[in-house]
Amino acid sequence: MRGPVPGGGLRRLLGDPLGHFLLLGALLFAAFAQLRGGSARTDAAIPIVIGTGEVRWLTETWSRQWRRYPTPEELRDLVTGLVREELLARAAREMRLDQDDVIVRRRLAQKLEFVLRDSTADGEPTDAELERLLAEHPERFRVEARRSFTQVLFSASRTDPRGDAAHALRRLRGSRPVSARGDPQLLPESLRDADEQSIAAAFGPAFAREVFLLDVGSWSGPIASSYGQHLVRVDAATAARQRSLPDARAEVLELWRTVKAAEREARTLAELRERYGVVLDEGVRRMIDPSRIVPAAWNGKP
Repeated sequence: MRGPVPGGGLRRLLGDPLGHFLLLGALLFAAFAQLRGGSARTDAAIPIVIGTGEVRWLTETWSRQWRRYPTPEELRDLVTGLVREELLARAAREMRLDQDDVIVRRRLAQKLEFVLRDSTADGEPTDAELERLLAEHPERFRVEARRSFTQVLFSASRTDPRGDAAHALRRLRGSRPVSARGDPQLLPESLRDADEQSIAAAFGPAFAREVFLLDVGSWSGPIASSYGQHLVRVDAATAARQRSLPDARAEVLELWRTVKAAEREARTLAELRERYGVVLDEGVRRMIDPSRIVPAAWNGKP
């Protein structure tokens, strides 16, 4: 039996395209380390440690995605993948592959944004703070007026839909009122507790505005829409109102956290701009307002 051929493993490696890639990477890494003259980053001497915290994070991440806990084999694959990722990431940092990379830069910026948005740094607000915020943004906590109504359609395909609707209205309002008979329709014959936007979506904005001007309890019309002429009876009306803090506490608290996170981010960006400096050449300064490249504070939008 012949023994192993001297240098056979190396020849196989050189004959494999993957071997070419690995060998080229090793040569580049060695050349780069030589050029740096021993100025390797300090994490090169620190072993990669995978502890219970990392395993718990892997398990929770998997569970959120798949709605179950990983099996032992799946968990082993997850840990293997994490080790592989850490090894490759460390080698990439040693070769400074993270520098001048737009994707890496954006990910780092996003991670810092997540840290800055952590509302736990601001504690919990007082009721007075929430009441003040509620008063400053009444439009966000307004309950719109609503109407419940029934409608009868006289189709635009009729010769005189408005005249027919007016005649039916007189009968409805007569001394011996009868039920209104209109045309078959795909529109809802009635809506309950609907705001103006919902009514406009079904019948059109002009129709919705008219409905909110009608008295409760009697037939009115004709009111025009793109479908024809309508007789409308408003059955119930609810006025617009502002929500109180007990009613809107969860939403006001979420708004408070948004405001605080934006303020904290604006302060941090201002400090970073002061620390690092931002230089815009004259051409860029003419195109944009330099004072606005770092946001001042929350702009009131969600």
